[in-house]
Amino acid sequence: MKLRTSVASGLLVASIALGSTTAWAQPAAPTGADRNAAREFAMQGMAANGRQDWPVVLDRFTQAEQRFHAPIHLQYIATALERLTPPRLAESVEVWRRLSNETLAPDAPAPFRAAVETARRELPRVEGLLRASQASAATPVTTPVTTPVTTPVTAPVTTPVENTTSQTVSVQTPPPGEGNVTTRTVANPLRTIGFVVGGVGVAALIGGAITGVMAGGAFSDLEAACPNRQCTNSTDLARRDDVDTLSGMTNALLIGGGVLAATGVVMVILGAPRTETVQVGFNGRDLLIGGRF
Repeated sequence: MKLRTSVASGLLVASIALGSTTAWAQPAAPTGADRNAAREFAMQGMAANGRQDWPVVLDRFTQAEQRFHAPIHLQYIATALERLTPPRLAESVEVWRRLSNETLAPDAPAPFRAAVETARRELPRVEGLLRASQASAATPVTTPVTTPVTTPVTAPVTTPVENTTSQTVSVQTPPPGEGNVTTRTVANPLRTIGFVVGGVGVAALIGGAITGVMAGGAFSDLEAACPNRQCTNSTDLARRDDVDTLSGMTNALLIGGGVLAATGVVMVILGAPRTETVQVGFNGRDLLIGGRF
């Protein structure tokens, strides 16, 4: 695969509900094909994570885990279960518990160790959510009935107004003769774009970590079959091409992800919302309009 294709795949990574989450039966000895399939499902899952499409995240990372076990797969699965609508908290707790109890080899990759540490932090929190949800379901909810009281308005009143442009608007109504003041906070689309770009960059960095781990395993297999990368048959030559592809994809994801993450931070800083104030008044003869933007 050419480097341009690797970069495109990396940017895509950066860019239904299952019946059970416990039936993860990995192959006894994952093959190169299993690793490749797991990588493809994981990349699709990270792309869905960037869109917050939790059913697809759950599906893709479960498929990846069935083919090649990686603790980071379980981290995404547990997170997706919690964020589904409605959330499947009991299953999320089960996955976090399984991940937190996992024993890693001393030379386990850093992303795997980070996933286990995350599980040990998240497990108590999600267990608390599950207990609260169960208690709420068991307790009937009663809504008190109140009688509205009408009170004469003798002072300026601030009335919130909702609109469809993601702006916060308030209208102050002062005593007659002094005019109306409208203040609104205008959202800057650059800030939203910055969060999206930054999230894509983080997803690309995670993708680079995953493909880097897979490339390391594939390289070890290649060294055993082809000392000094001297392959003598078509199967081993194909394996060497897979290693080169994974290495190129890892570099593209790490470089592209770093650039996107940095760009997103800058856009968020520059995209702070601004405040606009407009005053409309009448002095008995003329209509007066003023503003600050």
